[in-house]
Amino acid sequence: MADKIAGIDVHKKVLMVVVMDARTPESKPERRRFATMPSELRRLSTWLQERGVEEAVMESTAQYWRSVWLELEPAYVLALGTGILQPCSARAQA
Repeated sequence: MADKIAGIDVHKKVLMVVVMDARTPESKPERRRFATMPSELRRLSTWLQERGVEEAVMESTAQYWRSVWLELEPAYVLALGTGILQPCSARAQA
């Protein structure tokens, strides 16, 4: 498990993001909202990098996760929870 992890709730026009330190669960989580435009996705990636995030889990019940995945995949270990039954790898769905 990575030291810093992110959770991303993916909506059509907004991403709700929280970053936690997995080694010190009592630490206060950082929360931020990002738009889903390409420039904002790059800003999200930079923000995660500045916080030392190595892994991220996204939750999306629609196809909106795809652009987020494409932006973050080169730099982070990613997982996708579809909100249907159980977490799954988005590589199998792409």
